[in-house]
Amino acid sequence: MKMSVDFNREVDRRSTSDVKWRPEGLKGYLPIEVSENEIPMWIADMDFACPECIVRAIKERADKEIFGYCSYKQEYYDALTWWFDKRFGMKIHTDLVSMMPTVVSAINVAIRAFSNPGDKVIIQQPVYDPFAELIKKTGRVMVNNGLICNDGLYEMDFPLLEEQAADPDAKIMILCSPHNPVGRVWTKEELARVGEICKKNNVLVIADEIHSDLVYAGYVHTPFALASDAPHLVCTSLGKTFNVAGLRLANIFSSSAELKKQYDQEIDAYSYSASNTFGLEMVQAAYSPEGEAWLEELLVYLQGNVEVVSEWCQKHNVGFTAPQGTFLCWLDLASAGLTDEEIIKKIIMGKEVICVPGPWFGKGGEGHLRLNIGCTRKTLVEALDRIASVLNN
Repeated sequence: MKMSVDFNREVDRRSTSDVKWRPEGLKGYLPIEVSENEIPMWIADMDFACPECIVRAIKERADKEIFGYCSYKQEYYDALTWWFDKRFGMKIHTDLVSMMPTVVSAINVAIRAFSNPGDKVIIQQPVYDPFAELIKKTGRVMVNNGLICNDGLYEMDFPLLEEQAADPDAKIMILCSPHNPVGRVWTKEELARVGEICKKNNVLVIADEIHSDLVYAGYVHTPFALASDAPHLVCTSLGKTFNVAGLRLANIFSSSAELKKQYDQEIDAYSYSASNTFGLEMVQAAYSPEGEAWLEELLVYLQGNVEVVSEWCQKHNVGFTAPQGTFLCWLDLASAGLTDEEIIKKIIMGKEVICVPGPWFGKGGEGHLRLNIGCTRKTLVEALDRIASVLNN
């Protein structure tokens, strides 16, 4: 299916309740005041219009005029199985699928279902901060299997993981795949080794695969379920792929009926079992040939944005390794002589380029900045120009 999407088209987000583009949306994130002159490149959603197939499906559903309780029809499961088979060669067993509003809420419930307060949960920093927050808020103990950066390429510390997983108090490992913020797309061999270590030590793997569709040419995302037979939950969502985070629907794949039963009991305990009327329509519309065609064009555009960032970093002596996946770029500004305090003061506050400071992702994030490139080329260039003005001075 051929189509042409104008990803340079600017969509008005200030007149909506979108958190990303409203200065007051920052108040719970950074204690700073910004004007409408800000360039928001922080929260991980994109500035592109959703695929027409999704917009059309939601409009048609809205025309039905009633938005009562809904259930999952066969068409929903058909779309789900088609997508994962087509994109990844993964056969979905629909009786092992659970639904949650978001991947973060899914991980939250999983931590509560498969561990107890005081148990240890392994993560790999620098990594998406809600992982550490969930562990803390549920009374578990965070164990950091920190990533190793070799000439800009991040790798897993497997010897350390062997030691950490062998601790009888270690019950869960949260795997970010592809990785946010460093942009690694783990190989099948790397994932298999994670599975081998965790299976040997009875550590449950919770794989956050929300960025799985956003992988660049030359790299392949392997679902954890295809790399290992270790007990696991694979958490997926269309939120990043199609820019529909507000429709709040995630699909969780359990590796066994026993695991799913225990997980679903916890879902019911928190009353998360209700479905999202428009989310159902969104999944069926997006997981289609039309949705896939839109995604392929998106990846080409995002690859162009990565190249713009790469050239800019070379020009300004900023450390950068192009992401293998995600629409997030991990900039090493320490190499350009900026401290974490200066990054916040001079770039985020001074130039109002609202990015996520590296320390937000834990140990290993020092001196870094996460830049969301899911935006128009014009917005990206303006943001980079503002940052350059700081570096040039």
